[in-house]
Amino acid sequence: MRLALVLFFLFLPAAGILSAADWQITTLDNGLKVMILENHQVPQVNLSTTIKVGAKNETDYFDGATHLLEHLILFRGTEKMTGEELAAAMKEHGAYFNGYTSSDWTDFVISLPRENLDFALQIHADMLFRSNFPREAMDKERQAVLEEINITEDNPFNKAYRSSLSRLFGKRHPYSKNVLGSKENVAGIPRDSVYAYYKRYYAPNNMTMVIVGDLDAAATLELVRKYFGYFPEGVTPKDNYGQPPTRSRVEEIKIKKDIGQGYLMMSNIGPKGDSPDQFPLDVMATLLGSGESSRLWKKLREKLGIVYSVNFVFYTSKYEGIMFAFAVCDPADIPEVEKAVNDVLNDVKANGFTEQELRKAKNAIKTDHFLSLERGLDIADKYAQYDSFVGYKFVDNYPDNIEKVTLVDLNAAAQKYLNTDSYVKTTVVPK
Repeated sequence: MRLALVLFFLFLPAAGILSAADWQITTLDNGLKVMILENHQVPQVNLSTTIKVGAKNETDYFDGATHLLEHLILFRGTEKMTGEELAAAMKEHGAYFNGYTSSDWTDFVISLPRENLDFALQIHADMLFRSNFPREAMDKERQAVLEEINITEDNPFNKAYRSSLSRLFGKRHPYSKNVLGSKENVAGIPRDSVYAYYKRYYAPNNMTMVIVGDLDAAATLELVRKYFGYFPEGVTPKDNYGQPPTRSRVEEIKIKKDIGQGYLMMSNIGPKGDSPDQFPLDVMATLLGSGESSRLWKKLREKLGIVYSVNFVFYTSKYEGIMFAFAVCDPADIPEVEKAVNDVLNDVKANGFTEQELRKAKNAIKTDHFLSLERGLDIADKYAQYDSFVGYKFVDNYPDNIEKVTLVDLNAAAQKYLNTDSYVKTTVVPK
């Protein structure tokens, strides 16, 4: 997603120890959930509103509509102003504004000086509820999205990741869908269909609004009521969920591109967002493939010298998450790299991790978590996004839940989720 204008950051040194007691949390009569956090260190305010609509809610007909709609809301104007006028107004008020789309949610953010909070809420309401994109403007934005798809297709990691998701989750699972949509659908879906999709699901009862910054919580809530309180409730979106397929063997995807290096992704399915296994898996992913002290790096990079880079990742989602090892290497070394990755995983399953490794991972994860909550905009974003699919308390409780992971929990998760006999193997190699 392209960036817009100038970004002002809000720093909150104590953000890592936020709790529910620090927030004013209210649900308006129309269902809009509002979370407000006062911090007076920097004269800045930050808004993040997440809509509980993502690619998981699209039928085949609406493939890519959620992401296209995000573009239209950001850049193509409202009933009161054109896209150019909206961008000029944001610039005049010193605002950064942006949006993001995932499989689980869509998020819109504004960050600007505190004296412009009234403006931010007013224009935020216009964008979320009164967007009015003419056909000509929509056709221009289609081209921007099509170019975004082209850029993604040209990136070897993105190509491997999207191809792996499609095979791993199968046709019935929502995460098999490309959030960007297909070129054919983005180019052809009618304007009126996208507008109807917008009016159906962009309703206050499907949203969480988080506001963080140098503000008065009570006065801010009254402004929210003023600008958002009279919009009516809407239809609750339905997730198009189907169980992912099971597999009993390694399934291979081979992709050829005009590149010089080889890329290997070995992926499997992890637990759902509400599973307690989330936390030992985060620890396991850190120990396997995060940084130069990880097991995969030490074995494949330092000892064997067969990769340029290697990591292991687990993503938290509402439904089943994805976990994968990813390596960049010489194309001829891909078979050896695959074997070496599996050797590391099998060693973990056979012998487990150590208490020293567990302590190291906990420290690293908690530090990263606290750092991710230093800026006011990041706090607003994270709380809004997580509240949309697993609840904001996931963020509050995350450090404690990581600390509670025992060595027994960690090694049990390795036994349960590391599978070297059946996974999706995706390679991207030179033509």
